[in-house]
Amino acid sequence: MEKKTDQKKEQSFEETLLKMKKIKELSEENFVLLKPIEATQEGCYLNYCRVYDYFELFCTLKSTLNVCILALEEQQDLTLHIKNKESDVKRVLEFAKNLIPLEEAIYLDEMRKLMLAQKENVN
Repeated sequence: MEKKTDQKKEQSFEETLLKMKKIKELSEENFVLLKPIEATQEGCYLNYCRVYDYFELFCTLKSTLNVCILALEEQQDLTLHIKNKESDVKRVLEFAKNLIPLEEAIYLDEMRKLMLAQKENVN
């Protein structure tokens, strides 16, 4: 009886080691976008967004400011010089879309599967 209990414990230990290895692999593969900022407040992360060149960066910043101005309904006089409203809104939305850390979402999906499989094995 004691031998069976030891075998179950050993098997459980091996399964736990395999799951920990899988978690480590998933973390290394998918935690690539949000990077902790060292020497600052805990919980702050840095996310990079690629831009082609300085001109694209400045156009994106200008579009962001233009969209903010458009959001201020009372400031109609400020919106008169904005010529490409639709283009500005589109550029800002594309920029925001690029900030979404989809790789981390993949990690969360895989972790969910792994944890639910572990829960089913326990029951």
